[in-house]
Amino acid sequence: MNAAASTPAADVSTPAAGFHLDVGRGRRLLAFLAALALGVVAWQVATWISAGWIPGIGEIAGATVDSLLAADTWEQIWITSKRILIAFAVSTAIGVAIGFASGLNRKAEAFFRPLVVIALATPDPLYVIIAILVLGTEESSGVIALTLALVPFVVTIVHGSVKARESQLDEMSAVYRLGRRRYLGQVLARQVTPALFAAARTSFAFAWKIVVLVEAISQPRGIGSEIYEQFRLLNAAEMIALALIFIVLMRLVDAIVFGGLERRLLAWAR
Repeated sequence: MNAAASTPAADVSTPAAGFHLDVGRGRRLLAFLAALALGVVAWQVATWISAGWIPGIGEIAGATVDSLLAADTWEQIWITSKRILIAFAVSTAIGVAIGFASGLNRKAEAFFRPLVVIALATPDPLYVIIAILVLGTEESSGVIALTLALVPFVVTIVHGSVKARESQLDEMSAVYRLGRRRYLGQVLARQVTPALFAAARTSFAFAWKIVVLVEAISQPRGIGSEIYEQFRLLNAAEMIALALIFIVLMRLVDAIVFGGLERRLLAWAR
């Protein structure tokens, strides 16, 4: 009797949970649309107040369509994307290695900690200026400057996660005499996987933001250089259109690639 009574309750609860989930998504969508509409209205008001100095929504939309149809736009984005990919991969690999080393070894932590603190306090344009002074305006100077700017963020996230690992699991590993490789792969890796994803997403987010600055200062080609060129020519609508296209593309990459991998590989943690 109890089992029969509990079955309908379970059946009813599942649609209810789905209903609440749909309502939550609907509210988030409405909030996004409301914020978007408010932003459009505020921008249009600013256009009227500035007497045309700020381009209107229609002008920006037209420039966006023209940029999307221009082959040169996609060539510039491809150049920038290659720089982002190289800097992201190198900085993430270096940052994860240093983060693990400083989190597991006190001597490594004592050595790297001051360097990371100084690197975090260093303004991003300074990396670009130093790279230009040392290497010139070569392609490598921009990538190296971008990599140096990203590494400390990755190190900070990974180091904090490794330091916050469960000490009881370390003790259990010592009791069962797990080897170094098994400990890193089966015990520590499981604990820090969320932090690794956070570090990777942070590295990517900073990469596509800082690369615009790097290209504007040091590179003749790339979306950042093109945005700066439109700014220099006072083509505000074209400058904003290029920025919007690039931002939307990078956000799509983050949501599809990193979001998809995170949902798949961290499903066990939910």
